[in-house]
Amino acid sequence: MSRRTLALPSTKSTEPDDVDELEAGREVEPAATRSTGVVASLTGADLSTPLTVQQLPMPYDVPETVTRPLNEDEREHLVACEQALHGFRKSVIVAGKALEIINRGRLYRETHATFVEYLDDVWEIRKSQAYRMIEAWPVAAAVSPIGDINEGQARELRPVLQQYGQEAAVALYREVKELRGERKVTAADLAEARAVLPSPKELAGVHQVRDVLTVAASEGRAPRLAPPKPQVPAQASDEQQVDDASHGGVSQDQADKGADAVAILEAAVAQQRQIYDQVGGGILDAALLYDPSRAEYLRHELRRYALRTGHRMRDTSVGQDKDDV
Repeated sequence: MSRRTLALPSTKSTEPDDVDELEAGREVEPAATRSTGVVASLTGADLSTPLTVQQLPMPYDVPETVTRPLNEDEREHLVACEQALHGFRKSVIVAGKALEIINRGRLYRETHATFVEYLDDVWEIRKSQAYRMIEAWPVAAAVSPIGDINEGQARELRPVLQQYGQEAAVALYREVKELRGERKVTAADLAEARAVLPSPKELAGVHQVRDVLTVAASEGRAPRLAPPKPQVPAQASDEQQVDDASHGGVSQDQADKGADAVAILEAAVAQQRQIYDQVGGGILDAALLYDPSRAEYLRHELRRYALRTGHRMRDTSVGQDKDDV
């Protein structure tokens, strides 16, 4: 089966939100091109344009015990999903939903033994990337009436959707967008906004989201959401040095980088808390009973990265930190 390369955004980018649209890779003949009538009848779509999320069926589960060939409906769903993946633009919504349908419906089973093999052979994308897109599309679909978002932004909104509900996630994005004004909304902005939300029990309602963010911005807890500083005429070099000294010698660029760093640390703390909650409750004992060697290895890795994280977070005044300990 021919490969269809998807040029997906790098997760290592320092500013992932600069990528709003993802472009398909080299041109090959998609399955949908060979079955134009099927896709057109299924979706009502013009195949010269990418499908929309509304034109794809809802994801459904097919048990692993099912080994029969695809039925007519499943085959049509696979064709539609592969058409979406081949010609997608807003990948977080359309391609993410298409991948979930193929995975849960096991629509790959006629040609591949596993979903991972299908991803590698047909689309040349990693399992981790595919699952991030699958997790992101419901969030992106909820927010899309306000504005299309990318994978990084959806990743920051997903915990809000899970813990506070869809209305709160939409409200958070809307208020951040309004507070940012003409400035681009980034994943770092959303992470900072999410970090200052009270617990779900303490949040009176979605109407309170704007007040929470506005107060946090005014108190310096959410500096990225504060109104931009007014432009001032350039000063002479000696006057500029005096001005910098009066503000502690911190430039605007340093302040922006600091705000980004705080947002990253807030997100890291949230992930650490989630990991802490997940590994409790007899998880280790159950893992040791099921696969002792693998469980021991994973326990070792958890401890190792916890130590490495602590090493990186030590007081940098004692010396330059190293990645490995």
